[in-house]
Order: sequence, then C-alpha cells, then structure tokens
Amino acid sequence: MSWMTLSRRPSKPWMRIAIAVLAVAGTGIAAMVGLIWFALEGFASCRNVVLSSTPSPDGTKAVLVFRQECNATVPDSTYASIAPMDSAFSPDRNHAFLGFAGNAEILPTWRGSNVVEIAMMPGVEGGFIRHDAQVGSVRIDYK
Repeated sequence: MSWMTLSRRPSKPWMRIAIAVLAVAGTGIAAMVGLIWFALEGFASCRNVVLSSTPSPDGTKAVLVFRQECNATVPDSTYASIAPMDSAFSPDRNHAFLGFAGNAEILPTWRGSNVVEIAMMPGVEGGFIRHDAQVGSVRIDYK
C-alpha cells in the first residue's frame, strides 16, 4: 500500500448537518439566556437620587434626603438619612431614619447639633416605611 492510495474517507453529510444544527442551537440558547438576564437585571435595579443635603450647625453631619427610583411597577420612595460630612453618602452604610412611598418633600431643620426637625410637604398619604425617633445621639422631631 503506498501513501498515494490512502485517502481520507468522505464524512457523512448528516454528521456535518447535525454539528451545524447543534452549533446554531447552542448559540441561540446562549443569546436568549443573555438577553433574559440583561432584561431582568435592568428591570430589578433601583437607583438612589440625592435630593438635598442639610448640614448640621457643627458641620460634622448632614441630613440627606434621597429618592429611590426603581422600575415602572414599583413606586418611588423617599428617604432621609443622617450621614457624616467627611465621607461619601451610601444608603447601605447610612441607613434611613425616615422612609415612605411617594414623593412628598422632606424639609429638615437642625436645632442645635443633636436635634433635627422634620416637616413633610404636603404630608404622607401612603404610610411610612420607616419613622425613627432617634439616630445615634440625634433626636428627630416630626412636625
């Protein structure tokens, strides 16, 4: 047998077709999973928008009012937090002492460095998510 007589055996056409179909199906499934993940990630995400910052008289802390905006099926919520002035604000680190569904305006006023007066305009109709009377050494007075 010489090397000239050895030839590659022709592959079966059905094998090539099966491999091509599996490759196209796998690519399609991966694309669908990626699109679904991308859509759900965007749908479930929320962002916090800081609306105002009112520093304390001693300049060490501030009342930050922020709104949490999610998607069309979740109503916006409004929150207030007390955070130190020497670091960046984070709702995860500086937990809200006040929160409610909706967009009423929160008007904080410091009375000294350890008392904050909170007024809400026009008022909260949907009920409070959170309504604390104290944050650390700071007393919260609601009007």
